[in-house]
Amino acid sequence: MDNESISHASGGLGSTLIAAVPNWFGWMHNLSLPLLVVFLLPWMYVLLILSSIPYLHLCNFLRLRFWKQSNEDEFWKAARWLMAYVWNLHSKLFHGYEVIGLEHLPETGGGALLIYYHGALPIDMYYLTAETMLKCNRLIHTVGDRFLDRIPGWRLVSRVMNVTSGSVQSCVATLRAGELLSIAPGGVYEAQFGDSVYEVLWKNRTGFARVALEAKVPIIPMFTVNIRECFRTVSFAKWLFVRLYSVLKVPVLPIYGGFPVKLRTVLGKPIPYDETLSPVALQERVAAAIAELVREHQRVPGDILQAIGDRFETVHAVEQREEEDTKL
Repeated sequence: MDNESISHASGGLGSTLIAAVPNWFGWMHNLSLPLLVVFLLPWMYVLLILSSIPYLHLCNFLRLRFWKQSNEDEFWKAARWLMAYVWNLHSKLFHGYEVIGLEHLPETGGGALLIYYHGALPIDMYYLTAETMLKCNRLIHTVGDRFLDRIPGWRLVSRVMNVTSGSVQSCVATLRAGELLSIAPGGVYEAQFGDSVYEVLWKNRTGFARVALEAKVPIIPMFTVNIRECFRTVSFAKWLFVRLYSVLKVPVLPIYGGFPVKLRTVLGKPIPYDETLSPVALQERVAAAIAELVREHQRVPGDILQAIGDRFETVHAVEQREEEDTKL
């Protein structure tokens, strides 16, 4: 082959490679953009949650500046109601949110302990809190993980919204005062390492059972349909993240999602106080009740596309499908 042929061949190969580079970048861009979106969307929800910090601090500034003589409880009640309207609107627009079983909540002045399955993000607990405030005029007190106290400015949110890390004594006092209190026994561990099979991951935690027995209140099991399809945690190298979590005790597993799936919170029939039960026996009964709610209402394993399609189903159609599943 002469020099001219070699030069021509080399030029052709180089031109081909140069022409292929933009195509490669375009292909990578088209592939990475959806991945970037599904990992960024959860942070939009986190930012919505964290937006309560500057909002409540602004309210506190205005209270101290202009309404110092006003009733503090009434002031914060009005501030909470505005938050409830925002969260309720968000729940309807993004997830067609519904609640089944609100009638199982005791009337004002009656205490009850709500025990719920913890999704990757507990967005359903915020939605339910807003729903009960607007429809039942009741605020659900919440036991949150201790790592929340490390967030700058969160202490005011905890005080106003009654979010606490919750000792047994403080939880019992809340329930004896006739308030509603919610606890997710699985906590951050269940949030991080649960999956679309919806297995209850409570280990040997019986603290909530001791609280209910000492306060002599009923337990209301709670489960939100498709909560694992709304947000998911990555499944690779899970053993490594389990070890990291056991050391750090903070969320370490990346979350992705924010999918516009149908969310429907189901409040099961109350489990009445029974002094003959031990904390272990009560824990097992409640875990079985949560598992039963999953069996009755949740498609297992969960499917994101079908969960989005659930938004087009009516409650009547869902009830019919569940009746057919029960017969089968």
